Amino acid sequence: MKEVGIVSKQPNKHKYKISEDVSKIAPNRLNRQFDVETVNQVWCGDVTYVWAGNQWMYLAVVMDLFARNIVGWA
Repeated sequence: MKEVGIVSKQPNKHKYKISEDVSKIAPNRLNRQFDVETVNQVWCGDVTYVWAGNQWMYLAVVMDLFARNIVGWA
Protein backbone atom coordinates (compact mmCIF):
# COMPACT_ATOMS: atom_id res chain seq x y z
CA MET A 1 0.00 0.00 0.00
CA LYS A 2 2.87 2.35 0.80
CA GLU A 3 4.39 1.80 -2.64
CA VAL A 4 1.22 2.91 -4.43
CA GLY A 5 0.46 5.70 -1.97
CA ILE A 6 -2.78 4.46 -0.46
CA VAL A 7 -3.75 4.26 3.21
CA SER A 8 -6.55 2.55 5.06
CA LYS A 9 -9.28 4.64 6.58
CA GLN A 10 -11.13 3.42 9.67
CA PRO A 11 -14.68 4.61 10.40
CA ASN A 12 -15.27 6.62 13.54
CA LYS A 13 -16.79 4.88 16.53
CA HIS A 14 -20.56 5.22 16.75
CA LYS A 15 -21.61 7.44 19.63
CA TYR A 16 -24.93 6.44 21.15
CA LYS A 17 -27.29 9.16 22.19
CA ILE A 18 -28.08 9.06 25.90
CA SER A 19 -31.64 10.03 26.68
CA GLU A 20 -32.18 12.33 29.62
CA ASP A 21 -35.72 11.22 30.32
CA VAL A 22 -36.62 7.74 31.51
CA SER A 23 -38.60 5.81 28.94
CA LYS A 24 -41.84 4.18 29.99
CA ILE A 25 -41.70 0.40 29.99
CA ALA A 26 -44.77 -1.78 29.54
CA PRO A 27 -45.63 -4.04 32.49
CA ASN A 28 -44.24 -7.58 32.30
CA ARG A 29 -47.54 -9.47 32.33
CA LEU A 30 -46.09 -12.82 31.19
CA ASN A 31 -43.12 -12.76 33.57
CA ARG A 32 -41.38 -15.12 31.09
CA GLN A 33 -44.02 -17.83 31.69
CA PHE A 34 -44.70 -18.83 28.09
CA ASP A 35 -46.77 -21.96 28.83
CA VAL A 36 -50.08 -21.16 27.18
CA GLU A 37 -53.12 -23.45 27.43
CA THR A 38 -55.39 -22.24 24.60
CA VAL A 39 -55.20 -20.64 21.18
CA ASN A 40 -55.31 -16.82 21.00
CA GLN A 41 -54.64 -16.45 24.73
CA VAL A 42 -51.20 -14.85 24.34
CA TRP A 43 -49.73 -13.15 21.31
CA CYS A 44 -46.22 -11.82 21.01
CA GLY A 45 -44.68 -9.57 18.42
CA ASP A 46 -41.46 -8.19 17.08
CA VAL A 47 -40.41 -5.37 14.79
CA THR A 48 -37.31 -5.48 12.61
CA TYR A 49 -36.02 -3.74 9.53
CA VAL A 50 -34.65 -5.16 6.30
CA TRP A 51 -32.65 -3.48 3.53
CA ALA A 52 -34.75 -3.93 0.39
CA GLY A 53 -33.65 -2.42 -2.89
CA ASN A 54 -32.33 0.99 -1.91
CA GLN A 55 -34.20 1.65 1.33
CA TRP A 56 -34.94 0.23 4.77
CA MET A 57 -38.28 -1.55 5.10
CA TYR A 58 -39.84 -2.28 8.48
CA LEU A 59 -41.43 -5.64 9.27
CA ALA A 60 -43.77 -6.18 12.23
CA VAL A 61 -44.89 -9.74 13.01
CA VAL A 62 -47.42 -11.05 15.56
CA MET A 63 -47.34 -14.72 16.63
CA ASP A 64 -49.74 -16.84 18.68
CA LEU A 65 -47.65 -18.50 21.41
CA PHE A 66 -49.86 -21.60 21.71
CA ALA A 67 -50.13 -22.56 18.04
CA ARG A 68 -46.75 -20.99 17.13
CA ASN A 69 -48.21 -19.59 13.92
CA ILE A 70 -48.10 -16.09 12.52
CA VAL A 71 -51.30 -14.18 13.23
CA GLY A 72 -50.40 -11.16 11.15
CA TRP A 73 -47.67 -8.97 9.73
CA ALA A 74 -47.26 -5.52 8.32
